Amino acid sequence: MWKGRDAMEITVARWGDGVAVPLPPEIAGHVHAGSRLDVAVEGDRIILSPARHRYSLDELLAGMTPEREHMLEDDGPVGMELL
Repeated sequence: MWKGRDAMEITVARWGDGVAVPLPPEIAGHVHAGSRLDVAVEGDRIILSPARHRYSLDELLAGMTPEREHMLEDDGPVGMELL
């Protein structure tokens, strides 16, 4: 099995207006069709990593209930607000 220590050469293919990078089976076994990946460029390297879940506002608000709501505490003016 490929351990990621040796470079592996692949050929980039055209895909519509973009390009596609075919992953060899040894690497493709770590992802599946539909996997979301973050792509970053660091110097001369292109780095693929699993995408972090980015919550939408609807997802965040779905867990909001009156029991979880915190009361707004107002400490009053603390600086130049009075001027």
